[in-house]
Amino acid sequence: MEELSPQRDGARHVSLSDLCTGFLMIGLLGFGGLGASAHYIIVERRRWLTPKEFVELFAICAILPGGNFMNATIMLGAKHHGVMGSVLAMSSLLFMPLLILIAVVVTYDHFSYLPDVRAAIGGAASAAAGLIVATATKLGRGVVWKAAPIFFAVATFVAISYFRAPLWLVVALMAPPSVLAALWQGRRP
Repeated sequence: MEELSPQRDGARHVSLSDLCTGFLMIGLLGFGGLGASAHYIIVERRRWLTPKEFVELFAICAILPGGNFMNATIMLGAKHHGVMGSVLAMSSLLFMPLLILIAVVVTYDHFSYLPDVRAAIGGAASAAAGLIVATATKLGRGVVWKAAPIFFAVATFVAISYFRAPLWLVVALMAPPSVLAALWQGRRP
């Protein structure tokens, strides 16, 4: 993934304060998952990556162990400021959600017996499902949709959704042929 190297021509310098405030915002806006807010801050607002670079970074992070956007946070922090950037970016990403989570847990603990609170949790679950669909749609815009990517996307969806295949097995079976197909398509005129 050569585009993400720090020596790239025209690469934008990101200061430590930019890295801190950017990941604080991602953490603060990341309700229901970090995908949509990370794309908004990293690609649309701060322009640290292009949509294609963002999808490539997410693809690499999706096959690594751990949380996808935690992996991306570490990689982007390291790209701009090494270990210090990784630590700062990760700390910034986790700071606001930690504060919000503590406040929500304390509040929920006091009011969880109320029927209205239980109904609100059900509504929040529906909103989270909508965020997942919206994030997938945004990520899909950065992909070059040819026959092979469509095939692998559908096959992965079917394997996980309908056949309930474990994620590790789907990654192990889909990653090698999808990478080979992408390399083969990249070499064709």
